[in-house]
Amino acid sequence: MMFREEMRAPEEYTYLNTAATSPLPRFVCEAVDSFMESRALCAECAWDAWMEHVTLARDRVAALIGASRDEIAFLKNTGEGLNTACAMMGPRGEVVTTGEEFPSNFLPWAASHHTVRTVAPREDGQYLVEDFEEAIGTHTSVVSLSEVTYTTGARLPTKDIASLAHDNGALVVSDAVQALGAVRMNVRELGIDILCCGGHKWLMSPFGVGIFYLSSDLLDRYDPPYVGWASLEDDTDFSMSNTRLAASARKFEIGNLNFAGIYGLSASVGAMLAYGPDRLEDEVLTLAGYLKKRLGAAGLAVTTPPKDQAGIVSYRSAHPAQTVSALMRRRIVVAERGGVRISPHVWNTKEELDAAVEAIVEVEGA
Repeated sequence: MMFREEMRAPEEYTYLNTAATSPLPRFVCEAVDSFMESRALCAECAWDAWMEHVTLARDRVAALIGASRDEIAFLKNTGEGLNTACAMMGPRGEVVTTGEEFPSNFLPWAASHHTVRTVAPREDGQYLVEDFEEAIGTHTSVVSLSEVTYTTGARLPTKDIASLAHDNGALVVSDAVQALGAVRMNVRELGIDILCCGGHKWLMSPFGVGIFYLSSDLLDRYDPPYVGWASLEDDTDFSMSNTRLAASARKFEIGNLNFAGIYGLSASVGAMLAYGPDRLEDEVLTLAGYLKKRLGAAGLAVTTPPKDQAGIVSYRSAHPAQTVSALMRRRIVVAERGGVRISPHVWNTKEELDAAVEAIVEVEGA
């Protein structure tokens, strides 16, 4: 599948803001519409078909991240996943994270009275495992970090950090929302215990649907902080004597799911699997690398690290908000995140990046 042909956004914009919200491909919209049509025509009569599609979606998500179906639950977004992880553990000590976390991966830990220690990047924006060695110890209960920082797009050495965390008895929680769909991830290879990821960015899926992965090693150890009929092993028995929770991550789903969102997520993940996660990553990194070179050659101060990156490229601007607004007037969509953040996905082109850099040079006066 050629993703470019499925995108309508290029008809209106040079859209380079996937790290905020991705436009939806046509086939994702069609998948969402197919559920809505089913709901309109059949309602409860189509329940079994809807649940079959949820199972298919679990299988596809599991394949994308190297997990099993029973380790996958569907929540609303990254933040709900992180709050769920935090609440199910309870206030139990120290959390180590980075100094560039989005609020969703800082506030839950701080609000639940964990001691939060942060690790800063080096001058070039990179995170090194030796800096985590100084922060992680036997006092650490959780290492919770973004796979890719939302500000500069630095990609963390998760595998080495996870090894260090596990050696000290800590769990590893991954905020994968700026990585999954852009770069290949395998939770077992990386040593991730819990993964949280919304679908609306690099996964090119609707709002209101997110992935929650809990390693099978932890399924018996942790129960969900909230439960409902959908959490039960037998979710067809509504009697008050039925209290046995599901043996799978499904126990974290407390009620009716966002079926429309799951249909869309399933369609997008299915397309990515067919395209090939390695190929997807190669093409995203090629675009990001090309953009970094063009910005650097134009004399702009790129803040994205020279290596270990994903799809985000950022540069330092004296007036980032004005630059973003000026580019929007030219129908070029980027974001202000400290500096100016540009985030092309696989369906963008080098020609679009060239046009964006030329406009940036004019606006910035570089």
